[in-house]
Amino acid sequence: MKKGFRYLKSILVTILAASLLLSGCGKGGEEKASAQGEVLNVAYFPTSFKSSLSTIAYVKGFFEEEGVNVNLVNLQSSADSLVALQEGKIDVNPLGITNTIQAIEDGEGEVVIIGGSAQAGGIIITTPENADKFKDLNNWKGATWATGRSYTGDFVVRHYLSEIGIDSNVDVSSVDLGDNLSIIQSVSKGEADVGYITADGARTALDYGLELITDVDDIEHAYPCCRISSTQNAVDTKGDQLVAYLRAVIRAYDFILANPDETIKIFTDLTSQDEDYVRDVLYGDFASAYVPDPARQKVLNFSQYLLEAQALSSTDGIKEAINVDLYKKALDQILTKYPDNENYKTLLEIYNEFDT
Repeated sequence: MKKGFRYLKSILVTILAASLLLSGCGKGGEEKASAQGEVLNVAYFPTSFKSSLSTIAYVKGFFEEEGVNVNLVNLQSSADSLVALQEGKIDVNPLGITNTIQAIEDGEGEVVIIGGSAQAGGIIITTPENADKFKDLNNWKGATWATGRSYTGDFVVRHYLSEIGIDSNVDVSSVDLGDNLSIIQSVSKGEADVGYITADGARTALDYGLELITDVDDIEHAYPCCRISSTQNAVDTKGDQLVAYLRAVIRAYDFILANPDETIKIFTDLTSQDEDYVRDVLYGDFASAYVPDPARQKVLNFSQYLLEAQALSSTDGIKEAINVDLYKKALDQILTKYPDNENYKTLLEIYNEFDT
């Protein structure tokens, strides 16, 4: 795994160097200082729903209000943002979990997890005639499964198959198709019995006449998706800025829950998707939840799933690389300022459940 990760990194370094020259903050590539003080460089993905917290924090001016001097750097993917983080080009990466955990295990760049961006958001699909059968994982033995091995929920499903004695590498014929449309088409054509897609593919699956039979969140509640990562160097040298950044994304969490119409309008404009699509992705029955909590215990569980799937060679250093202290400090400060806000009280309950 380390060899593969380093090979990927070497490919991306050249791409990253060019992208950083062209990138900056916001739509025009112009740097925007959101407050006075040392700059915190943050990877920016305005068309990605998985980084909605950072996007809303920027668009609504929460970074400025919380006093953090953010420079947003437009990058193309979680892979090149991870390289940028390890190279010290950015201080915060709001995307990725599997590659982030692999980087932590690899040890290069002293990557640490300081918060969360998204959780859950995976769906199991099949044809109407197979719906009753494949709702039960016990009936998957001998099935053909179209999936994407880069999808977080893929590893969750594999773990729970193993819990009931089904080896996903032996008892199930899994085909890595890598994107929602290919998976949907494979199931629709009968090439696969069952498929795993992310929530943004739900409408397409329905258009193909398929059924959405299982919310993977029902298999494991609040399984982690994208995390907010930084580096130990940034924690040591820019700790106050990171806390301020986390205060801003905590406020973005509240905004997304309290202002669905405005949130949908913001992402409709940013992504050029139609309003119904954006509404489904952000607030639909199968949508991810955009929660800033690090969810240390959930990440540790997921690391074990990666180990089981041979996507990780060790979990020894993962726990120490999940910093919950910065987030707790930010949350305490927000609760002090907004003591009656029910959404912030919920975040404290989540912290007490998954991080203590």
